[in-house]
Amino acid sequence: MGPSRVGKTSLIVSLIEDAPRVLAGKTAVLRAHDQQTAGAVERRLNELRGAVRAGSFRRQALRGTEQAAYYKLALETGIAGVAVYLNVLDFPGGWLSPEPGTHRPEGKWQECREFITRSTVLLVPVDATVLMSASDPEHERAIPALLKITQVEQVAEEWATARAYEPGQPALLLLVPMKCESYFNDNGGSVDESKRLFEKVEKAYDRVLEVVRMNAPSHTQLLYCPLDTLGCVELSGRETWVPDGDGLQLSAEFLVRPPGEIAVKGAEEILIAVCRNIAEARRAEQQELADEIEGRSVELEEELRRKRTFRERLRRRLSGEQRELGDTYRIIQNRAVRNRRRQEHFEKLVDDLASRPLGPRIREL
Repeated sequence: MGPSRVGKTSLIVSLIEDAPRVLAGKTAVLRAHDQQTAGAVERRLNELRGAVRAGSFRRQALRGTEQAAYYKLALETGIAGVAVYLNVLDFPGGWLSPEPGTHRPEGKWQECREFITRSTVLLVPVDATVLMSASDPEHERAIPALLKITQVEQVAEEWATARAYEPGQPALLLLVPMKCESYFNDNGGSVDESKRLFEKVEKAYDRVLEVVRMNAPSHTQLLYCPLDTLGCVELSGRETWVPDGDGLQLSAEFLVRPPGEIAVKGAEEILIAVCRNIAEARRAEQQELADEIEGRSVELEEELRRKRTFRERLRRRLSGEQRELGDTYRIIQNRAVRNRRRQEHFEKLVDDLASRPLGPRIREL
């Protein structure tokens, strides 16, 4: 959730681009689960690679999202029936607050809001360049409008309130500053402004965090996860603020650092945080299913062992009722065994990721 061109689509692409490194040595892969997702990811990845090949690009060069889209990702193990499916909603940032003369399809927007309130994870990309390039009060005044912070706050409040109605479900909000390559020195950069970036993000989104804390359940986790979308770029130092209607717009150019190879950083921590969220939800779901199977198995076993009169036993044999009961009992037992095996494979996949420590960039809010 964020304004236009903040990097919502690029965030999803970064997860997929960095997945082979994160999952190296594992049997799992993260891939697009349908053709629509695969096509959208390939298009954005080609845009990012083209920008790198060109040697430089401007902040607004990448196309913004023009319609709502559901990105369907699968973390697969190669074992039938054992996978994690992630449905990620991306929508035009302009829908948060339509400009005069523009049209927002209210039906589609309502669908987006309903999806958001059902989601256990809320990703909030943040344009780090806008925050860090604000050097005087006039620039600072433009930030809330540029980042649509009031609108983000309203949707975050709806999400948090909906999570409170599902106290048994996990809840995770990730503040994800994008395009952070120029502010860290741990991925090819020469300057470390990470402390100032965190302070700027925390100050800009303090009200968003406050309303989530007030409305979400107590176990809700809030994380700060800065992301290097490309890793091999940095600001040229020629950032300028230009008039745009009644406000200002930031114009910034990024230069590609040699050798010009994309090096995403920060996506691993996002994937770890999401896997922890999934593991918690899945464990509760699987335990509920296991309890249901166990309860049914006990009922059937008691029914099979119940003492009956000779006449009743004969009637049940002749009618096939006793055989049917035994077949049902064996099916339930087999189902329990399959469920345990699936759970073991699932936990091996997800728990390995979920147990990894979060990197030094990550902060709990």
